[in-house]
Formats: sequence, structure tokens, C-alpha cells
Amino acid sequence: MNGNLQHLEQELTTLQAQLNDLQPDQLQLVKKKNAEFRGKVVKEILKTETIYVRDIKLCQKGFMTVLEEKQAKGLELDILFGNMEEVINVSENFMNSLAAAVEGNSSEQQFIGKCVMDHSSGIHSAYATYCRNHDDAIALLEKYEENPEVQEYINQGLELVRQSTNCWDLASFLIKPVQRILKYHLLMAELYKYTEEDHPDRPNIQQALTAMTDIANSINEFKRRKDLVMKYRKPGQEAISDKIGKINMHSIKKKSQRMNQKITRITGLAAQTIDDDFDKMERRFRVIEKTIKIFVTDINSYLEQLKTATSAEAQVGHDISDYYASQSNLHDVNKYEIAQRHLANKLYKDYTIFVQQRVLSPLESLLNMFEGPHKLIQKRHHKLLDYDSCMSKVEKTKDKDKLKQSKHVKSERLTEDEDEGGRKLTVGSPRRLKEKKLPKEVKDEKEVARKNYEAMNIQLKDEIPKLCEMSLAIFKSCVVAFVEAERDHISSTLKKIYPLLELSIVQNSEVRDILPTFEVSHRSAVDRQYHFTFVPNNFDKKEKLDRRLSRRSMQPVPPPTKPSQPNTNNNQSESHRGKLEKRYPSERLFLAASDFRAKEPMELSLRKGDTVGIIKQQDPTGGENRWYVDNGVSQGFVPPSVLQPREGGVDACDGGSDEEQPVYFYAEWSFEATGPTELSLNPGMVVRLVSDTDVEGNSEWWLVAHEGQQGYVPANYLARIP
Repeated sequence: MNGNLQHLEQELTTLQAQLNDLQPDQLQLVKKKNAEFRGKVVKEILKTETIYVRDIKLCQKGFMTVLEEKQAKGLELDILFGNMEEVINVSENFMNSLAAAVEGNSSEQQFIGKCVMDHSSGIHSAYATYCRNHDDAIALLEKYEENPEVQEYINQGLELVRQSTNCWDLASFLIKPVQRILKYHLLMAELYKYTEEDHPDRPNIQQALTAMTDIANSINEFKRRKDLVMKYRKPGQEAISDKIGKINMHSIKKKSQRMNQKITRITGLAAQTIDDDFDKMERRFRVIEKTIKIFVTDINSYLEQLKTATSAEAQVGHDISDYYASQSNLHDVNKYEIAQRHLANKLYKDYTIFVQQRVLSPLESLLNMFEGPHKLIQKRHHKLLDYDSCMSKVEKTKDKDKLKQSKHVKSERLTEDEDEGGRKLTVGSPRRLKEKKLPKEVKDEKEVARKNYEAMNIQLKDEIPKLCEMSLAIFKSCVVAFVEAERDHISSTLKKIYPLLELSIVQNSEVRDILPTFEVSHRSAVDRQYHFTFVPNNFDKKEKLDRRLSRRSMQPVPPPTKPSQPNTNNNQSESHRGKLEKRYPSERLFLAASDFRAKEPMELSLRKGDTVGIIKQQDPTGGENRWYVDNGVSQGFVPPSVLQPREGGVDACDGGSDEEQPVYFYAEWSFEATGPTELSLNPGMVVRLVSDTDVEGNSEWWLVAHEGQQGYVPANYLARIP
């Protein structure tokens, strides 16, 4: 076997040598021609790169520099030129590397592929960013056509660059980087075509061809996705006639398919494609939008209420001035009217303008911008339904083919015969069927649906997070502006109001409780008006007046729970103190430094000055925040903070601090005591507050004293005497 192989190899070598002898000139001619073409391709690459770098540097010099120096109003250079400077730096470095690899080197030493691979990462980064921005730059350039000032600067730049290159307009310069990046893979393909297989740079050229093709494909795919998104992001509302014009059999079929797919998804009869990242991003987008809408609504409501309040205050000031028109202190009253009029007119107007310009207008514009993403999200949902519908159709087609094959296998049994391969089949063996491929139209429809869905999905996942971050930044700045506006408005208001407190009419007033005084005066005035003859006889003044006053101040209802009665058995007497002195040593006798009311079971109520004997300075759990004591009547727990050593007697406890000032209240309504621990009240009766809770800490009942009697009354029946 080995001998036969060696013999065959020798024969092939001999035939090759004979062929070379027969056609030596032709083979050499082919290699020479390839070398010439390769040299031309290399020169073309270097020459076009040099011209391209020259042109974009002219664009930088003639347009970017001029427009930066002029600083025309509303000029957005970052969008117009994008990262042109980065593209220039990358391209110039690449050009220099190409020149170093070509000039002075033979064809075998020209490593063009290696040079491209060394710069492929920087080229991809710079050109991808520029191409993403190019459509926005062209749209902005079209907008500047309506700006004579900017057009004048652009024309000046054109005159400057036309001296060195043929150029029609600025747009032809801005398109050059896009055109250049899409030519690299074509140039690499030509170079690879004419490079011999034994050339040392051929593997590098193959890698460069793959890298440049991937870059071109990614840029083209991004452009396709963006075009698809822009197709559905047209501003404005479509006319009814346009919508009717779009109705056809294709659109009706699509809508019905989407409806069916939606129903099957809801019922769980069909699988659905889920993108958790997109769902999370969409929820965040909608939360931000809802927050901004609520904020804008609240501010508008607040401005309306503030307008109503300031207008009412200004009217009150005017009415007060009319009332004091014939009195000597009219000058002071007029100052109040002027201040309120200033608040209602000047300050409110300035405040509203500031809030409208710095808060509401930016947020309303932002909310209008959200209409585009909403439409795209809806279209993405439709594309997802189309894709899922196509996937279901593919699965159904496969299932039908499997079912047909299964039925065929069961029904058809072959006798002894030969199959396609010439093999004998025994009786009862099934005929083998070829697996059917999916119909081409089904595969094409599925592929188109997949690309459309992925294009919408990827584009939205790229743009919506940026929109959310931008929206949050705008929203935060608007919130800060609103807080600043509120601060300045309040400060300006106080500056106008504070001087009014120094007016003599305010300083000389003996009224301190304005509202109660006004209420009494108002009631008196209302009563007097019914003495006039023009009041109708059938007018029931008391019923009307009582009903009117009852709406203002209804007598409160006493608390449903009665006050907890103190344990009178705990009251300490002199005999109890004597028992304690006999029962406990002096170092274990303490005095109550303040009143303590038991709030929990096993606690002991004490009065200030009571003597107690310490049984244990701990509670059952070992904690030291409650001591177990004996007051001669009963035993229980008290906090050690209310106790002090008994040394020095009772006077040591009583003489430690000054007597607290008593607090007095008056009864606003009558109250009838229902038990021995309660105290009856009459309107206007003055009482002294003993405790603002009952023995269990309930603050709805207060312990008060009046003319030597003590008892509990509802706290909401009392008003403090200033």
C-alpha cells in the first residue's frame, strides 16, 4: 500500500514538472500580473486615504474652526460635526502607518493587512460613533439653511476649502467618513484577491477583510434599525383620510393575525418571546413619565389656588381700607392694602412667570417628547406579535409534516422490493421518507419578522435608557428651580408682611386671641342686624343663626371611654410610713421625687413625697429599669428615675426646685358629670390643670381642680387661658 502511494506521488511530481516545462512563461505571467494588480491596489489604498485625510482636515480648518470662532447664536457644533476630531486623529495615524508599510518596501515586505488590524479597534470605535450621529447632523444642517447668519459662515468656509478641493457644500464633507468606512472591506477584498497564497501578509489581509466587513455590517445594521425606527416616529397626527388609505387586505390580515396571537398568548395556548431587560426598562420609563405628569398637575393646581388666595387677600385689604376710610389710622390700613395688592399683582406674577419658564415649560416639552417613544414601544409590541405568530406558523408546519410522515409510515407497508439505495426490504417494513424542508415563503417571512422585531427591540433598549437619564436630569433641575422659586417668593412675601407688624394700629391693639374675639364680635353683629325693619317677619333668625353657627363650632362629644379611676387604696398615710421605717433599714428607704401613674399591670402609682421601701432593685427578668418597692399599702414596680434617697426627709425632696406655675383653662361648653370621679363644667368656668392624663395615661380625660374640688373632664371641652 505504501509503495503504491509513493509511486503515485512520484508520478504527480513528474507531471507537475513537465507542465511547468511546457508553460513556464504563462505561470510567470500570471504571477507577474497579480503582483502588478496588487501594487495598484496598495497605491490606491494609500492614495485615497491621503486624499480623504486631507479633505476632512480641510473640513476641520474651513468649517469647524471658523464656526467655533464666530460662536453664532443657537449653533450646536457637537451635533453638527460629532466626533470629527477623533476621526481625523484615527485616520491620520492609519495613513502614516500605511505610508510606513508601503514606501521603500518591496511587495513581499508590505504588510498592509497587519497595519489594518493594528488600527481596526480605533477605526471601529471612532467611525461607529460618527455614523450614529450623521443623520442628526444632516437634519441640523437642513435646519441651519433657514438661519442666514450661520449660512454666511458656512459659505465663507466653502470659499476657503474650494481652493484646495472640489466641494459642493458642507454636507458633502460630512458624508466622507461614512463613505470611507464602507470602502475599507472592498479594498481589502481586492488586495486579498491579488495577493499570492505564499505571501507572508495574506493571513493578515484575510483577518483585516473579516474585521472591516464586520464593521461595515454593524454600521449598515444600525442604519437599517434607525431607518425602521424613524419610519414610525413621524411627528403629528395622521388625517383620517390617510388612515383610511392605508387599509388594504395586507393590513387587515396583519391586524387579524396580531389579534389572534394576542388572544392565544393571553389564554396560554402559544409561547411568547419575553425580554426581561426591556420590560424593566419600559416600567422605569413609564414611572418617570407618571411622576412628571403628577408633578406638573400639582404645580398647576397650586398656582391656581395661590392666585385665588392672593386675590382674596387683596380684596380683603381693599375692604378693610373702605371700612377705615373715615378714621384717623387710615394711613396704616392703606399700607396693608398696598402690601396685599403688591403680593397679588407683582410678586405672584413674577413667581408665576419664573415657574412657567423654568419648571412647567421644560417638563411639558419633555412630556411631548414621550409621545415618540410611546409609539415606538407600541410598534415594537406589534413586531413581537408578528414574530411570535411566524414562530407559531413554523411550528405548525413542522407538526403537520411529522403527522403526514407518521400516517404514511403506518399506512404503507412494502413487500420485498428495493429502496432507492438498492437494499432489499422485507414485507411489513416501512418506506423511508425524506424530511421535508420548510417552505421558502415561511422561512423568509419568519426571517423578516425576526429582523424587524430585533431592530426595534435593540434600538429602543439603546435609546430609552438614555432618554430616562436625560429626563431625570431635567426633572431634578426643574424641582430645584421650583424650590428656589418658592424660597424667593416666600422671602419676598415676608419682606412685605413683616413691616406691617410694626404699624401703630397693630402695636396698640389689646387683642391677642384674634379668632375668639372676632367670633364674639361677629355673633353680636349678626344678632343686631335682626333688629332692622327690613328683615322679613317670616325669617326665623334664631334657627338660621344657630344652624349657621353650629356649622362653625359643634359641641364635641365626650370620649366614649370613661376616665380610669385611681386606686385610692394606694394613698399613703403617716401610719404607713411608720410601718415602712420599722420594716426597712434607712438605706433602703426612698422618696418619690415626682408623681408616677401606673400604666401597666404590677406597676405602683406614687405621689410626690411618698416613702417606699426597696424590696429588690430589679424586675423579674433581671433588668434594672424597674424596682420592686413597697409603699406600706401595696407593692409594685416603679422606675428608679422617680425615686431618690430618703436622707434629709421630705423637705429634701420638696426643696429641690421651685414650684411649677399653674396652668389654667376655661370651659367652652357645659359638661354634666356622670360619676364621682368627674367634674361638671359650665361655659366660661375657669379650672386649674392637675394632670393631662388619667391614671392609665389616657389623654382624652384631664384631671382639673375648681374651688377645692377635683375631677376628670373631657380635654376637648377646654381652652387654654393665655
